Amino acid sequence: MIRLFERAYPSANSILLTGHRPVLVDTGFGSDAPKLFDWLEAQGAPADTVSLIVNTHSHCDHAGGNHEIQRQFGTIVAASPSEAAPVNAREPDACQARWLRQPIEAYQVGRTLEEGDQVATGDSVWTVLATPGHTAGHLSLHCREHGILVLGDAMHGADVGWLNPYREGVDSLERAEATVERLASLPAGSAYSGHGPAITNLHAAFERARRRLRSWREEPERIAWHACKRIFAYALMLNGGLAEPEIEPFLLACPWFRDHARYAFAVSPEAFVPMLLAEMLRADAAYWNGGKLVARAPYEPAPPGWPPSPGCPTRWPPAPIPPRRRRV
Repeated sequence: MIRLFERAYPSANSILLTGHRPVLVDTGFGSDAPKLFDWLEAQGAPADTVSLIVNTHSHCDHAGGNHEIQRQFGTIVAASPSEAAPVNAREPDACQARWLRQPIEAYQVGRTLEEGDQVATGDSVWTVLATPGHTAGHLSLHCREHGILVLGDAMHGADVGWLNPYREGVDSLERAEATVERLASLPAGSAYSGHGPAITNLHAAFERARRRLRSWREEPERIAWHACKRIFAYALMLNGGLAEPEIEPFLLACPWFRDHARYAFAVSPEAFVPMLLAEMLRADAAYWNGGKLVARAPYEPAPPGWPPSPGCPTRWPPAPIPPRRRRV
């Protein structure tokens, strides 16, 4: 009924909803697509048999594999309307690619999902939940019959997704709090999030999420630190680390960094560089290795030369989804 592909960074987890019309929730980072295809084959659901891809949201660690599976098989991608529209319009900040400076190859959304819609695999039926917070258009899934939640980055076993009030609205915290309470009210005994193992003690996970969000309400600056450390650590992964002379120019070119410096900490971007560097080291989110600042979390670097096609939405081709090809 459900299979978890627990993945190392830069990918998020992929989740297979099994049945004679298998559905794949999130496809990971683009350079990891070959690993996804191998895993699907091992599950008895080769990539060309997947009936639908559901994106919880469009960040590159969740939607990056869309390009390759859609290029090869024409698989339909489903997402919320607010996440689908900028992708299909090739807007500069589709997938928050420009703001985050994260590469993602072209894809199109062929189906929009809203609160209360259903996704069926033939073996199980999943109800779509609007779970804003991490992004305004974030989606989760609930199988009432089996008491299972698929959460994306709405929350994790030991944390919640970072918040982005600069692109997702000043009420991001309120939305995240409401999402956690809404999820906690549903009949469920287990959950699968975008990062980490399956969550078997949901009560404890909800309590941890509440404590985290409560601490952010008491000290709003924590929201910004949480986001900055995670975004910068991810950037270090994508770049294979940064040498000390590279760090300041890189950060000053990042919209996410400039916005946090000016609006969260009321300092110039130049002044924020040593502040963030010190916090990364203090929190052990990064460390020096051979003259480079490297992310502490385990990750698998993208191969040299990736991406082979444009990774910026404004450079994506406007071609329609190709005709669907299925294994005979």
